[in-house]
Amino acid sequence: MQTLGFDRLVTNFQPVVDIDSGIVVAYEALSRAFSDDSPVPPDRLLRDAYRDDTAAQLDSAFLDSALRAIETQGLDAPHSVFVNVEPASLANGRVPPALIGAPPLVVEITERALTTDPGSLLAAAATLRAAGHLIAIDDLGAEPASLALLPLLAPEIVKLDMNLIRRQPDRIAAMTMTAIAGYAERSGAIILAEGVETPAHITRARAFGASLAQGWHYGKAAETTDEAPGIARLRPTRGRHALDVADEPSGTTPFDVVSRAAPVKLGDRALLLQVSAFLEERAGAGGDSAVLLATFQAEDNITPATRIRYEALVGSGCLLTAYSTGASAGLPHPARSVVVADDDPLAAEWDVILLTADYAAALTAREIDPTRHREGLYEFALTTDRALVRRCARALLSR
Repeated sequence: MQTLGFDRLVTNFQPVVDIDSGIVVAYEALSRAFSDDSPVPPDRLLRDAYRDDTAAQLDSAFLDSALRAIETQGLDAPHSVFVNVEPASLANGRVPPALIGAPPLVVEITERALTTDPGSLLAAAATLRAAGHLIAIDDLGAEPASLALLPLLAPEIVKLDMNLIRRQPDRIAAMTMTAIAGYAERSGAIILAEGVETPAHITRARAFGASLAQGWHYGKAAETTDEAPGIARLRPTRGRHALDVADEPSGTTPFDVVSRAAPVKLGDRALLLQVSAFLEERAGAGGDSAVLLATFQAEDNITPATRIRYEALVGSGCLLTAYSTGASAGLPHPARSVVVADDDPLAAEWDVILLTADYAAALTAREIDPTRHREGLYEFALTTDRALVRRCARALLSR
């Protein structure tokens, strides 16, 4: 442990309370580091660990401490304890080995993991769910782009960023409130407010739809606990509009997804260019809550004009990923470029997938005669059905 900047870990448990009844339904395991009996600031530990490329090792030490404390306290009810996992532990879709075979927990994933590498996060979440765990997204509202990605991860629990219930309401708070309300209505997800310290915070938490809360108003973290029934025993974690979190079969493309559910039409290149431009404009209007995924077949379809438009989108805060064959698309940072294999069915598609906090659309097309590329006809499908758009996005992000 000393090589990680501390010599001792202590895990305490903070109660998670049902707001209406005041009953403790779960706990969050909070591990703290000490060096020579002095507490080590967690922010400094994390900063140094990411700098030294030891974040996954640090996270493993914290998780091991939490699991030992959970066993010691006898917190064996399913989903009665929240544990935190850092994005570094989920890189490339892997999960900490200690969580495979652990009792059913609520695994908290920080919001920044959604925007850093969503594809790896979705793969890791599938593994965690298969192991019996529930997923909670932590600090939602700190990064607006994560609002559009929320339905892709489909967490069973949404933890509000504490600033949402503490600061003066603003446009970001309103956008977050609207997005969370829509997501919870569609999915049946539970909303949990963190950092609750006053009755005013409780009022604000209720306004955001929270049914659970934690914070000093309900009790500080302590080494010992009473029993807790667990989240699942309190109320269902999925409503009748539950989101489908299953991955599409390997190799599925957006055209496969949409063409099975929406009418396929014929259109020429000029028309589809205008539809693509319109969706890009909507992405720009969505600003930092927008996610745009686009496929370009060959790299030379990404023209200088395309790069100029995409620079503007990235500048507006849009989370942008482009897929093409050949070399990397060379898009402006922090846009992501994904190289598609020539034999991948995706290489034959023209896709524009847009998700914002309050809008979703997918244009997906295949050229009928690639030898007449500039003038050719396409079979295409266009949908604004959020469920279909979400499935299209998952099909792309899984690559």
